[in-house]
Amino acid sequence: MIPVFLALILLLTGCWDMKEAQNINFITALGVDYENGRFVIYAQLLDFSDIAKQEGAVETGHGEVWIGKSEGRTIDEALISLYPASQQRTSWTHVRTIIFSKALLDKHLPEAVNGLIQTRDLRYTPWVFGTDQKLPDILKSISLLNESVLNSALLDPEELFKLYSYVEPLRLIKLMDGVKEPAVTKLLPLVSWTEGVWKGDGEPTPQVKLVGAYAIAQGKNRGLVDSEMLQGARYVKFRRMISFPLPLVLDEGAPVTINIAHRDPDIQIGPGNDPIRVNLNVRAKAYITELAADSGITSARLRAAAAETIEREIRRSFDAAKAKQIDLYNLEEMIYRHDQERWKKLRSQGKPLISIMELDQVHVEVNLIHSSSHKVLKQ
Repeated sequence: MIPVFLALILLLTGCWDMKEAQNINFITALGVDYENGRFVIYAQLLDFSDIAKQEGAVETGHGEVWIGKSEGRTIDEALISLYPASQQRTSWTHVRTIIFSKALLDKHLPEAVNGLIQTRDLRYTPWVFGTDQKLPDILKSISLLNESVLNSALLDPEELFKLYSYVEPLRLIKLMDGVKEPAVTKLLPLVSWTEGVWKGDGEPTPQVKLVGAYAIAQGKNRGLVDSEMLQGARYVKFRRMISFPLPLVLDEGAPVTINIAHRDPDIQIGPGNDPIRVNLNVRAKAYITELAADSGITSARLRAAAAETIEREIRRSFDAAKAKQIDLYNLEEMIYRHDQERWKKLRSQGKPLISIMELDQVHVEVNLIHSSSHKVLKQ
């Protein structure tokens, strides 16, 4: 019986070809640029041996960041060009973020996206960003308090969005809609970097900073969506809004700030063709974060002021985006999804649909779910 078991053991597979983690280059972020007719790849590599020390009770370290650069006529050729000088096996399966330069977004985004998704090891789920800064400067930014770069806003934007819903994080698979779909506009978060906020040991530390978004439609960069234009997009365009402050200006002169915790937009597009009239109904939930003591402000007055402010921001953002021919609220997709015959007829006119769209009625209803520790009169 024993010889039989020994023979079976010899047939079992082993781990003879297993690679230890410290012997693999795990790329965590990519920067994609286009210069002089060639795609340029910047690869961010972290020293995971330092990061692993953070699991202990005492030792911490943000991990040293290495930046590699390669180029090629295609994305695949640029990625492969990184191998000869990589010293050991390189893995793309842990890429968490991809940053596109403005030069690439303006003319070569479809080729870049197609090349990336056809790469066997690269997933469809990395976060994507755009930038008008130098890509190495963005990739070399570090985290606070000796935390891993893996915990930064660049590689984990969801945590910041839960606290401050400035611009909605976007994954590569969703960006593909703005590249391949004929009537979809996607907002690609725009990042820069700054040394003017935090210091470590008295020295400035470079940090990634969200500064707006690029509107991506039909595979092209349609232009910059700045902070002012994002004000209205949060209430209409975003799929979700978790937390964002809304300062209110009241006749009473008392400083008031509420925090928008949720909103539910309802968009109705009229039957006309020129102009196309759009009606919006937005319901929002908020809570008070700042209110002067004994202000005497009523709950009804706060709700009315908040509704007026939100309506004003929605209209202002729409007009600013329309002037740049940006479909900020993704209205064309609604016509495309629900009435393709009408969409085809409108597109046959040869001009952007947003140019013949107008905001008609905008109704906003704000519900104050609680006032924290502030006293508000109920009338």
